[in-house]
Amino acid sequence: MSNPTFISIENVVKSFGSFTAINDISLAIGQGEFFSLLGPSGCGKSTLLRMLAGFETPDRGNILLDGADVTQIPAHRRPTNMMFQSYALFPHLTVRKNIAFGLVQDRMDRAEMGKRIAEAAQKLHLEPLLDRKPAQLSGGQRQRVALARALVKRPKVLLLDEPLGALDKNLRIQTQHELVRLQKELGLTFIIVTHDQHEAMTVSSRIAIMQQGKVLQVGSPETVYEAPSSRYVAKFLGETNIYEGVAGSRDGEAIALDSDEAGGRLLGQTAEGVREGDRVWLSVRPERIELKPSGEGLSGTIEEVSYVGVERRYQVRLKSGATLEALRINRGLGDDFAVGDPVVAHWDARAARLLTQ
Repeated sequence: MSNPTFISIENVVKSFGSFTAINDISLAIGQGEFFSLLGPSGCGKSTLLRMLAGFETPDRGNILLDGADVTQIPAHRRPTNMMFQSYALFPHLTVRKNIAFGLVQDRMDRAEMGKRIAEAAQKLHLEPLLDRKPAQLSGGQRQRVALARALVKRPKVLLLDEPLGALDKNLRIQTQHELVRLQKELGLTFIIVTHDQHEAMTVSSRIAIMQQGKVLQVGSPETVYEAPSSRYVAKFLGETNIYEGVAGSRDGEAIALDSDEAGGRLLGQTAEGVREGDRVWLSVRPERIELKPSGEGLSGTIEEVSYVGVERRYQVRLKSGATLEALRINRGLGDDFAVGDPVVAHWDARAARLLTQ
């Protein structure tokens, strides 16, 4: 994290009855970051976001925002605003009045209110829609109105709870890029909750991967994808091949792995603290695997080929009986492997990661 710490979450715990939703989490989020809380349903990410917003109070621990302890400060007194997945627009109010709602509650001067509404409408391309009702808008337009309403109060932090979940794929991708543009333009700290790995990778400066109320790993999209800290993180962030084995000798930054499961000796990046003889796992992404008709590597037979436009996916049955997934970018060169072809799978040691858990 290069930006100075703006939000500190310190040893926060939150339970509902006998269920622990947040289990001793500590995080530092920088000023002006686009930070993602990523994980499956029930991992605690929305509960953590609600505590940042002030809608829930930690049982233990503290939350600091811009140096001030806001742990016990109610939501309406925090310099944050939240955008919900449902958008929660008032159907009987126009777009203009929906955007203005929070400012009216704050009894803002009419001139300043008009200025802020115009500014928000311009940034989010809503000027032609200001006199329409929500029922007259598309899903993407309603999403932009909800975003304008959240931003018009000029919060220091914008909290986004699965804000794009109701949009179709193409509109979701378009809106992701719009959010990134807006965040950079405004320089605000954005914190988004999502279960969509692609979305987190697209918008985030850093990602916190959560499971069962804990943070498993924090890092840039590239770091968490290329250097996962565990098998769970490796699998959650995308497709991967994982083989169990015993750590062998080192060769510079690489280490050998003898794997009966894969049926050979594999090479991967050295994991910190791994010693010869340790039980470890090797993770290698399908796109990092090269398939050749012959040569050194793991031998197998093409069992299935899937054409998915931009790429071809291959399932290889290794001689050990295990399967291996590989993919190649489709260049239209007609040099495809077919079902039944013998192949050898190879990868650079820097493309694979040794995991201790």
